[in-house]
Parts: sequence; structure tokens; C-alpha cells
Amino acid sequence: MKKFVTAVLLLTFLVSMVPIVVGAASATPKLYLNGEQLLTKAEPKLVGQSTFVPIRTVTEGLGFDVSWQSPHVTIFNGETSMRLTIGSKKAIVNGAEVSLDAPAINSADTTLVPLRFVSEQFGLEVSWDKLTKSVYLNQKQSIVLPPVTEVDPDQGNGDGSTDGSTPGTDGDGGAVNPDGGEIPTADTATLSSISYDGLSSVRLAYTGQAGIVKTEVLHNPERIVVDVPNMKFDPNFSPGFLPSTSGSKLGEIVMDTHLSLYKVRYSLYSQETNTIRVVFDLNAPTAFNVVEEENAIRIDVLDPTGPATPPVQKPDTTIPPAPVEKGVYKVVIDAGHGDHDPGAISIAKRKEKDFNLTIALKVQALLLKESKIKVHMTRTDDTFIPLDDRVKFANDLKADLFISIHANSYKPEINGTETYYNRENSKTLANIMHKHLVAGTGLVDRKVRQASFKVIKYTTMPAVLLEAGYLSSKKDEPVLFKEATQNRIAAEIVAGIKEYLKLQ
Repeated sequence: MKKFVTAVLLLTFLVSMVPIVVGAASATPKLYLNGEQLLTKAEPKLVGQSTFVPIRTVTEGLGFDVSWQSPHVTIFNGETSMRLTIGSKKAIVNGAEVSLDAPAINSADTTLVPLRFVSEQFGLEVSWDKLTKSVYLNQKQSIVLPPVTEVDPDQGNGDGSTDGSTPGTDGDGGAVNPDGGEIPTADTATLSSISYDGLSSVRLAYTGQAGIVKTEVLHNPERIVVDVPNMKFDPNFSPGFLPSTSGSKLGEIVMDTHLSLYKVRYSLYSQETNTIRVVFDLNAPTAFNVVEEENAIRIDVLDPTGPATPPVQKPDTTIPPAPVEKGVYKVVIDAGHGDHDPGAISIAKRKEKDFNLTIALKVQALLLKESKIKVHMTRTDDTFIPLDDRVKFANDLKADLFISIHANSYKPEINGTETYYNRENSKTLANIMHKHLVAGTGLVDRKVRQASFKVIKYTTMPAVLLEAGYLSSKKDEPVLFKEATQNRIAAEIVAGIKEYLKLQ
């Protein structure tokens, strides 16, 4: 799956990484992580220009290891170890001494940590909204997605002309390049990649000097349009372009983990001004931020601000529930991604969608031998099923369990097995399934984590999303594609299901 939620670990590191000049006794700023507001039992505390948060918040349901040995507090998230000393502006991070702007403090028998420093050390990007006095935290990621292989007929005919719209556009914010474009002048920026972090941020990485970014919000259907003048595509641009007989440079990335963003489209919009246009297709009105970084433009697609448009249901994707005898549990096995949505691409160029399906089919074969379990599959071949359809399928079935199978991708040095849940009624299932999944993969234990992936948030039964390992890791990838490992993973998934259902 194209997502990495290190930031979720920092659900509590509500940061002060911007100079919050809010007046003497201003209300505590609102804090958001990947578009979701963070709520704590004890409010953050403003001290001068620094924001602090109670360390207890770190430990609640996040899988952090936090230990106290007065006057020290140590925080460990599986990758980074940090030791803070009450009252000291020195900290030890992974064995090295670093300086702080403000020390950790004690207040009313509560230990509070400086969020700016902690957030930076654990890899968050931050933006500040002066109007709403809000701090937005987003993880730093750069995950490159592969090109899709199908052209939506509504996006023009591929030769630069469209029906009833301005030449060079697709009529609703997408863009086509009539002749593939000319090599711009030397002072034009070069766009090397467009990547989605799997949660809320799309990043445009470039070299050179780009023009001033322009944005527009369009309705019916909902979409955000971002134009970047003075920019061309790199010859090795990733994730690439859709097939075209005319040489038009038009591409798209399909999303499956955001509440409202389901597709990003991009193309050379204007050859005269060398403007690249990026269109964010939404199923509901949605807030967003544009942050200009060094050699990159980051668009944070935040929470929906209005009701969602009812999803268009694909025919024949919802199978009517079959009669099930009393005492038999209905379990849905969901192989993530499929068809034109390949998921993560491994370092050996293998596709996550194939890994997910292989494991799912092995689990199905084992569950078919269980007399007390009726297995239902969201897909059994290389088919794309929208997230809403997967959710609807499980809910209409009134399933007892929902298990979604995935593999992850992030930095090459990150590896290990993770399990995600969203609702409290899924936490016990997550703990049991994770224990078995780690046993099956034999990889580093990256703990159980909480996240808002749609298939585990909107299903009504206990639901988990399994991340077997990281396809971007030299350690994980070869292990995950061994048949012996896959057989072991499938067997452990079945063992976890049976343990949870008390069928052992």
C-alpha cells in the first residue's frame, strides 16, 4: 500500500514548529495530523514561543515505548530513540547529543515535552494557518507510484482537442498537450516526480526555478486545480504517462486511502507558458494547503468540508450474501488494490496488488476447510474494486470480520510488519492478528497502529489492515515473495482469525 504512517505514531506530537505569535493568553492552537484534528485529555501548553504536550498523550494507544527514570524521559518508536532530561536543553537522539530550543518541563505533576523538536526528530512537516490559528502536521515521504494503463474517455481524445471546451484542456481541469510539448528554455523548472504519501499529501519534486503557484476550486464535480508556470516534465518523470497515439503527456494516480481524494491527474496545460496543471478529483468539498518547500511543492488535501457525493457502484461487485447456517462466521478477505491500481512497486519491480492477491487466495483456500467459517472475497482476480464497494460488500454481508491484506513502501532503510485498526471494537482483533502476522513474516515487529483507512473505518464489523512488510526494503522484499513465507503468512492469518473467533 502506498502509505506510510510514521506520522500516526506522532498523533500526540502536536508541534510548535512555527513561531506561534498568538498574543499573550491566546487559546491553544488547533493541531491537525494528516488532516485530522488531534484531541488530548490535557491541552498543550504554550511557554514563550514553544508548545509543549503531556508525555502521557504519547503513550495512549500509539504503540510508543515511553519510560521515565527521573529526571529523564525516553521515547522510542521502533526507529528513533530520544532521551530528554527535565530542565535541560540537551537531548540524546540515537546516541548523539543534540540541542533543544526549549527543555522538557514538569507542570502540575505532568511531564511535558517540546513539540517542535520532537516532531522534527520523528519526521513531520509542518504548516501554519494564521487565519484559523491551526498547525498542520504531515509526514515526510516520497513514494513514487507506477503509471496507470487506462484512459478515462471523459478526459479528452488524446490529440489535444476536446468537446465543448477550450483547446488544450479536457473540459474539467485536466490538460492535454497537443504535440507532446517543446523543450522549454534553460530557466524553466523541471518536474521530476509527483508522489502521494498515502494519507493526505501530494508532492511535486522539481529542479530549477518554478513560477508562482496558482490554485482554483471547481465544483460539479468537486476538484482542486493547481497550475505551476515555468515548468516542464523531466524526460524520466515518474510515475509516467498514459499511453497516447499523439504523444500527449497526460497521466493520473489513483488513490485508495483518502476520505475524499480519489484521483490526481496531471499534464502540460499550456505550452506557451510551460504550465503544468495538476487536478485533484474529489468526492466531496475538501480543504487543502499548498506548501512550497525547497525544490518541491506539497499539496496537503485535508478533511472534507461538505457531504460526499454518493459513490458510483460498479455492477456485479456486490455479491448477495449466501445463506449461512447458525454458528458459522462470515469473514471477508480483502486483497488490496488491483487492475490499474498496482499498489506499491517493489525494488525488484514487482507489484503489491499481486502479492496481496496471492496471500488472499492462500487464506481463502485454508478457510474453505473450516466448517465454522464462511469466507467471502472482495476480489479473486486482477480486478479493481473501489474502496466504497469493498466497504459496502462487507456491510451488506453483515460480516463478522474484515481482513484487508497489503504490503507497504517507504524509505529503503525502513522495514517490518505492521497492523492497523481504526475503531475500538477492532483493537483486540488487531492485537491478535498482528501477533500471528509477525510470526508469519519473521520480519521486524513495527507494532499495532491506529489509522483512518477507509476500509477499516467505515466497515461496521471488527476490521484490520495488515501490512506484511515493506516492498521498498532490501530486507523485506525478497522474504515476502518467497512461497514458503507466503504460505506461512496465510496460515498465521487463518490461525489469528480462529483465535479471535475462539475456534481453536
